[in-house]
Amino acid sequence: MMGNFFNRMYYGKAGQGDYRPEDLPANRWALFREMFRIRWSGIVRANLFHLLFFIPAILWTLLNLGLLMLFVPESAEPDAAQQFQNIDILFQYLLIMFPCIAITGPFTAGITTILRNWARDQHSFFMSDFWDTVKANWKQALAVSSITGLLPVIVLVCWRFYGGMAVDNLFFMLPQMLVLVIALIWLLALTIIYPLMITYDLKLGTLLRNALVLSIGRLPQSVAIRLASLAPLALGIAVAWLFPTWAGYVMLVLGIFYLTIGFGLNRFIYCSYANALFDKYINPRIEGAPVNQGLRQYTDEDYEVDPTLPQPKQGK
Repeated sequence: MMGNFFNRMYYGKAGQGDYRPEDLPANRWALFREMFRIRWSGIVRANLFHLLFFIPAILWTLLNLGLLMLFVPESAEPDAAQQFQNIDILFQYLLIMFPCIAITGPFTAGITTILRNWARDQHSFFMSDFWDTVKANWKQALAVSSITGLLPVIVLVCWRFYGGMAVDNLFFMLPQMLVLVIALIWLLALTIIYPLMITYDLKLGTLLRNALVLSIGRLPQSVAIRLASLAPLALGIAVAWLFPTWAGYVMLVLGIFYLTIGFGLNRFIYCSYANALFDKYINPRIEGAPVNQGLRQYTDEDYEVDPTLPQPKQGK
């Protein structure tokens, strides 16, 4: 009995039986909705487990927020000296945040494996799949998370440097904006870089190049996915701005949401989007690679026996 208990704790509990072919979702939206309905409690579990590795970043952020509230004077229009002090505080915060974010990469790769499998209707043994992925991808994941942690520091330094130069020469506004664009492109690439890392055997340079190409090549969709993942945060900020007396309640609701399911839900969305990209642009080019996992496979028999399926146009 104890052996079975520890096996379940390490490997997880097996999921329900697979769908029959005719029960499988017919499109990506249906697959996402169905998998979220089935796996939402698992996403909560993944969210809570993943946050354990962000504890240094969370504690450092809370410490800085506390110090900011204690020592920064309340003034509607801070003077130039106060603005420089605030920038220095932000720089110190980002500098220490760099290693706090860098150490999370391998564990993000591990969680991504679980959520990717769920997003394409595959079972995943939670702890064993997690640690196997960490061991297999820790070098690349550490490189990616190091870039993610260091990029805000570089952006702040470059923005401040070129901003000072632009006071005398407007030409320096171009590199100032270029730094910001590079940071935004990296944020878009992050939506698929971890699923790409754990799905295919790629060198680091090839991994980064493919993530950037796919993100920029599908720019409207990539931006839409990012905005969708930020929608709860944007809504909360908007409500707090319109109704300042509700700000405390809004922060509480947002905190509960992201601490329970928010971050895991975002990564589940990214994995679903990445699976769709891989099935369209990568898997058909690889001999024997499965395509459209979790989706109903269309055949001539399907069209005959199931009139609810979309019918092909004549001559196509």
